[in-house]
Amino acid sequence: MSITYHFISHTEFNPFFREARTMLFESNFDFNTNSVLSEVEKLKLKDNMGIYKEVKDYYLVAKDEEKIVGWSFGIQKTEADFYMINSAVFPEYRKQGIYTEMLKLAVERIKEMGFQYIYSRHKLTNNDVIIPKLKFGFNIVGMEVNDMFGNLVQLGYYTNPKRQELLEIRAGMRKMNEEYMKLVK
Repeated sequence: MSITYHFISHTEFNPFFREARTMLFESNFDFNTNSVLSEVEKLKLKDNMGIYKEVKDYYLVAKDEEKIVGWSFGIQKTEADFYMINSAVFPEYRKQGIYTEMLKLAVERIKEMGFQYIYSRHKLTNNDVIIPKLKFGFNIVGMEVNDMFGNLVQLGYYTNPKRQELLEIRAGMRKMNEEYMKLVK
């Protein structure tokens, strides 16, 4: 088996994702919150999406020969923040380092685009994604209860090592030293 990694366009990715998502996440209990919106609410949301026409994003797939066996994608949220939306590896390809390699490639791409902060949200039991991200250097930065997905943990990562260290000071994982005292206003 020879896994290769490719960044592809949204147009190439979207048809595959629509089909694969339902297969891979069929046991998830996710609500379709759009189904409870009025037509006016739907139109307003569509209008709000207009600001996202020129945002930066990425779509990364892992392939075994020509077969897509995993993916990761995300989108710009602010001038400094990037949201890693979804990643998955098909069950028969898990525990082979594919997700870890996709994570590394995605973070490199996001950093190259100039973003300072990367965050993601995961179901509390999604250890197949949470553990590799924590090992990579992401930190738990929040929890939320969401009507669509339920209980989620938010992970965050600063691409600038000094900002990452400041986060660790804030979280009590690192001691304040003279270098950081200079940054206090």
